[in-house]
Amino acid sequence: FYAAVHFQPANPQWKDFGTLNQYVTRVQSFLQSGKPDNDVLLYYPIIDRYSQAGGELLQHFDGMERNFEGTDFEYASKWMLEHGYSFDFFSDRQLQKISTSGSRLMSGGNQYKIIFLPANKLISDNSFQKLMNLAKGGAVILVYKTLPQDVPGFALLENRRKLFQQLVAQLNFSEEGKIKKAIVGKGAFYIGDDLEALLSVTNVRKEELVENGFGVIRRKNADGYTYFINNRTDKPFGGWVSLNAAAESVALFDAMTGKNGLAKWRIAGDGMIQVWLQLTPFESIIAQTYSTKKTGAAYVYFEAIGKPKKLNDAWTISFLNGGPSLPAKQILKELGSWTELEGEEVKNFSGTARYATSFAKPPGSATAWLLDLGKVNETVEVFLNGKKLTTLIGPTFQTTIPSYLLNLTNTLEVVVANLMANRISYMDRNSIPWKIFYNTNMPARRRENSKKGIFDASSWKPLASGLTGPVSLTPLAISMFNK
Repeated sequence: FYAAVHFQPANPQWKDFGTLNQYVTRVQSFLQSGKPDNDVLLYYPIIDRYSQAGGELLQHFDGMERNFEGTDFEYASKWMLEHGYSFDFFSDRQLQKISTSGSRLMSGGNQYKIIFLPANKLISDNSFQKLMNLAKGGAVILVYKTLPQDVPGFALLENRRKLFQQLVAQLNFSEEGKIKKAIVGKGAFYIGDDLEALLSVTNVRKEELVENGFGVIRRKNADGYTYFINNRTDKPFGGWVSLNAAAESVALFDAMTGKNGLAKWRIAGDGMIQVWLQLTPFESIIAQTYSTKKTGAAYVYFEAIGKPKKLNDAWTISFLNGGPSLPAKQILKELGSWTELEGEEVKNFSGTARYATSFAKPPGSATAWLLDLGKVNETVEVFLNGKKLTTLIGPTFQTTIPSYLLNLTNTLEVVVANLMANRISYMDRNSIPWKIFYNTNMPARRRENSKKGIFDASSWKPLASGLTGPVSLTPLAISMFNK
């Protein structure tokens, strides 16, 4: 979505890009204001990759990508992320600038607790000498599976190999349960196959909320910690999550809507804090812990007090902007992809369409109503009685409507933008040029999309577009946490 709208203002979703951009801006305003708070410095074994013979002339390295698939480095990295351990990569050049302060490692103005070697096969003698020096100063070096076996390159190979072997020979490992330990000065090297046992030899922090299927980024600032939390599952979540931090106050900030306030939180039996979160599938939230007491408005939690009421009224669909031509206005008996309507125009159309319906205010004394649009392809603006409520970019298309905004009779309008794919396919079928770029010939990534060596979408079937629903209203009340 980001790439499509960022590079092509003609894309129907361009009108909704501001919502995504605002979300990114808000998230970045939090994450860029602090410092990294990761305990592990993970060695990035680019030398191992360079040492492998192959036909690639130009390699790109961006995290894992495809360069380290199937390696111990990939496995160890993913395992740590999936088990709540956070880390920063470091290179051989950065290693030479790392220093110790007691048992702490200092790099780029940030503190770390351990250095981790992910079963890399090669390392320079200078880098290994630096690791030995850091250990003598009090550093802890964790080694997954096995120590590096050799030095890279051919220049002065025998001399460098001899120096490396002499350094390794200084390590005298002894058994300690599932791992082995070699004391070096004030510090030590630990080696083992069991990642859990290996990481448990130090007080490396673990964020348990990843076990709920959450992704988390933790950063520190002058008054506490910032947590960016993302529900990476397809199920809604409501419950307590633990944060590995001390706090006097906790606030929540929804970067998508701007909603914020002091959170409901408590101190658990293990001393960790727990925060109550409500997250829809793939939704994110920012939790800010404070080391000082804060006062202010509470974060408003809602709870359902009834079953969803489906809006069964007829819908009118009007096509607003796009092409290759605007289909005619239609009255729908039921919601579905507009590509399933009669005629070729709707199947070729990429653009925006307005869905409109009327409904009576539901009975009851609900504080607010959850409007759930169900399935939307792809982004949508929501209007109630002529006033814009919000823009939703998914993947969950829900918004809360305060009861005071509802009249006895209401008009709901949603303006949906689909993808450019259907129009692109139409253009390729009709030999209409659209791949007009000065620096690329648009090669196809998939073989089925290739025609004479160039990307071609003429065989694509129409992608689902528009408001599929079902659309419903659920009565809400302010949660007990706010009472």
